Amino acid sequence: MCLSLPAKILKIKNEKAIVDFSGQKAEVSMILIKNAKPGHYAIINNGFIIKTMPPKEAEKTIKEIKEVTK
Repeated sequence: MCLSLPAKILKIKNEKAIVDFSGQKAEVSMILIKNAKPGHYAIINNGFIIKTMPPKEAEKTIKEIKEVTK
């Protein structure tokens, strides 16, 4: 089973994005999603952006994950 996590897109170059998972940065592929921009939030699964999401929803999800993993 895989857990998909929201991350903020910091930078995009070609078909790769640098994203921030609450302070942890990673490079992910954008080959499945073409319309994401820096500042957007995205759902990441297995190194791929699979969906973008509204900032309020992403921030709520991040907060809930932090509460559960304390």
